[in-house]
Amino acid sequence: MKIVKSGGKIENFELQKLVDSLIGTFEIAKTPEGLSNDFIRKTVAEFHAWAKGKSEITSDDVRRKISEILEKIHPEAAHIYKNFKNII
Repeated sequence: MKIVKSGGKIENFELQKLVDSLIGTFEIAKTPEGLSNDFIRKTVAEFHAWAKGKSEITSDDVRRKISEILEKIHPEAAHIYKNFKNII
């Protein structure tokens, strides 16, 4: 799957970048490691189900979908993730 960055650059989607940003999000939210690992697995699984079959998505699509998923399982983390670039 390809990801279209906000500047228009197209790259291969890298799951590890998403996982790293989720790890940072849950660390900021002071979520216990075991719980954050469960949340990350659930978030990635739901994201994969949503992205399945898509050949290209935008970075805004990723941010919007991950925020939507997090809102259901950890609203504070959803807020942090939405504003991640502004916080760090």
